[in-house]
Parts: sequence; C-alpha cells; structure tokens
Amino acid sequence: MSARASLPTAATVAVLALLCGTTLLPMGSGVAATSVDARAASTWVARLGDETIPRRPTQALLMLARREQPDLTLQELAQHLAIDLLMGDAASREVGDAALFASRRVAFAPEVDVRRQWLATLQQVWPERIERDWQAAAPALPSAVDLRAWQALWSTGQGDRLRMNEDLDEAQRAGAARLVLLRHRGFGGGPAGAITLADVWPLQNVQGRRLLRAGDLDFAQAQARQLLRERFVESWLHRDSGWSEAELDFVRRVIEARQRKLAWQRWSGLTGDPHGDAPPRDALAAAVTPEEIAAYYRAHLDRFERLESVEGLRLRCDRAGCADEAQGADLTGRRGVTRVAWRLGDARPSAEVDAWILDLLQAWPAGQASPPIRHPDGNGWERVQALSVKRGHHPVDSETVRHEARQAVALEKLEARWQQRQVELLTSAGLRWAPGLTPPATPFEPQRPMPASGEHGHAH
Repeated sequence: MSARASLPTAATVAVLALLCGTTLLPMGSGVAATSVDARAASTWVARLGDETIPRRPTQALLMLARREQPDLTLQELAQHLAIDLLMGDAASREVGDAALFASRRVAFAPEVDVRRQWLATLQQVWPERIERDWQAAAPALPSAVDLRAWQALWSTGQGDRLRMNEDLDEAQRAGAARLVLLRHRGFGGGPAGAITLADVWPLQNVQGRRLLRAGDLDFAQAQARQLLRERFVESWLHRDSGWSEAELDFVRRVIEARQRKLAWQRWSGLTGDPHGDAPPRDALAAAVTPEEIAAYYRAHLDRFERLESVEGLRLRCDRAGCADEAQGADLTGRRGVTRVAWRLGDARPSAEVDAWILDLLQAWPAGQASPPIRHPDGNGWERVQALSVKRGHHPVDSETVRHEARQAVALEKLEARWQQRQVELLTSAGLRWAPGLTPPATPFEPQRPMPASGEHGHAH
C-alpha cells in the first residue's frame, strides 16, 4: 500500500480536527493531557452491547445534522444513532427484508438506495476536495455507443409497456454485458475500464427500466455517468478520506438500519397508505371494541363532521359580463340566477361543473356572494352565494365511524408500542458513554413515527 493510501493528508487531518473539536498538538510538545484532551482523543462516543459508535463519523454526522438542528448535541445524536441501529436490527430479525422491502421490484433495490445515500452523505463531509479531485482526474473518456446493438437489444418484447416481469432474458443479459455505455480512465490506483448496460440495469427502479426498454439512450448514458461518479467517490473515500474501513462502514450501517426502521414503520401501518396492507395495524383494528369506538367518537367529534344540506344561488356569466359585476353584490333576484339545493341522501351531481358548484357553495361563507370564479375547465365564469349550509355528524353506529375509529385507535396503540419498543431496546442494550462524556441532560424521549397520511374525518 502506498503512503498516500495509508496516511491521511494534512487537509483531511485539518477537516477531521474541526469536526471532532480537538486541538492538535505537535508531537513531543511535552504538554500534559487534560481531561478534555483525553475525551477528545477517545475514538468512540458510546457503546451498546457489542456495537461501538465511533467518534469521527458521529462528529461528521453531527456537523451535517446541525445545519437543520443547530442545538443538537453529540450525545443526543449518538442516542438517535443507537436507536436507529437497534430498531433496524430488530426489524431485520423479526420481520425480515423480504417483507420490509416487498416493493423492491417497483422501487430501487434497498442496497442501491443505501449505497447512494451513503455516498451522498459522505460527499457532504469533504465536498470541495472530492469535487477538486474529480475535476483533476476527469475519468470519463469520449465514448461511442454501438447504436445497432442498442436498438437490436430492444427490438423484441413489450417496449415501454408495463411488464409483469422486468428482468432481462438470457439473450438480453448477454447483450447488456457487451454493450458499453461509457469508457473511463483509471482512477484511485485502479485500471481503466468501461461501464456497460449490465452495470446500470440493476440500479434502476421500474421507471428507469421502462426508459431503458423504450430505447432512451440519453437516459442510459446519464446513468452510466452517474455510476462513474459514484465509483470515483467510493474509491476516494477509501483512499483519501483518512477514515478507517470500520468508520466508513459505520455510516453505511446507520443508513441501512434507518432504512429498515422506516420500512418497519410502513409495514406496521405507521406511515404510508392507511388503506394498504399492514398486518400489525389490521390486527389491532380488528380487535378494537365498541366501547373504544364510542370513546374515540366522543373525543374527536369534529373528525366525523358531514354536510347535511346546502341551499344557494349560482350565476353563470361570460368574462365580459363578470367583469361588469359588482364585487360582492347580492345575487338574489338577479337575472340568470339559478337556485341550487342539496340534501343528505341526494346523489352527488353527475356533471363535473355542477359538483364543483356544490363544493363552492359549502366552502363559501353563507350569505356572502363570491366574486367571479373561473370554471375548472376554463369554459366560463361563475358566481355563487350560499343561503344556508347545515352540517352535522355521522352517527356513532355508522360504518364511517366504525372504520375510521378502528383505524385511529389502532394507530394510537401502534405508536405507543413503537415508542415503548425503543425504550426496551435501549435499556436492554445498556448504552455506555466514553470517558468524559455524560448522558444527555434531558431524559430519553422515544422517537415518534412519521404520521400516517390521510385524515380520519369525512365532511361530505
């Protein structure tokens, strides 16, 4: 191994000294180490079980996190990282990646997503140096793609139509391995090489695969350039960052654990589509009792509001006619005014414009005429005036209330279990701090999951 590969450069040492908040002393200076020096010299921040949270990566992540949370402390961040690692490990052990990432045939493969987030995160630690070395290396070489081979590869099959199986067949895999999208110079001590379609294909989500199958060569070459940049950055991190393999891998493992934790939330029903499959949430919802439904209904009555009747006036006019209308003038008795009435149980208007008028009437303040408002289809203008809008609530024994309350009560129980699980895992792991570091001043507060999308109430 060359000296350049084994030793951090002076610039790297300076950057890491800044991240770690240390004061570097000349060797042999004879200055006795203080307690602060001893703390700064520690290579780790905390330990939980067999897992060590190393200092340099944690300091770097703290620098990045403080862009959004300037008051975040090292200990608080370390606690967050510990929770991510523990919850990610529990998700892998108890649910498994097959269930956590069931959508991998549509989305990016989790390992692709993790690697890209890992590289993007670490690029932010040394952005100027990486960019400078990338520009100096200029690894991309002028490359001409074999157009006949490219077109022949996609000449059969379903093109850009949705496919049940997005995998390349055997002949296409062989052709993809031969089809060079980009050639490059050697970098990081490695040889010159090429990026083929076979390198790019596994990195795509379903939209990317469809673009490739549709013969979008510009997209394919852009993906090859992105992959070359990623390979350069990864090589740079291993050779020139000054970090050990364990330190680099720690950041990757944190990102991987966080991905699993978020996937566990989705699988549980804590995030994402509230109507999607979520076994834990569905089981809890099925077990919600009538008493719990009634209690939730009383406590959240506003979520079950519904429109019961609306009466109003509408006036359609062309642009010139509307321009002459006095703003806010009462519509009662005006020429061309039409009365609108709707009661609970009536069918919703089938015409799109009429349904839009009904929505306008219930949203506009009663008694006040609106200014001219253009139709959604752009073919005319309308003024409305609500004369009476009556709202009520869905009955407690209605299917709307039963469904929404079951989902909401199940979500509350899931959130409580999610937070309790964090406490249990952290307590069981026994988080220990490095010498000189004290636990956060405030008690540990479990992370709340992202709120599930969708509202529980229905106002129609």
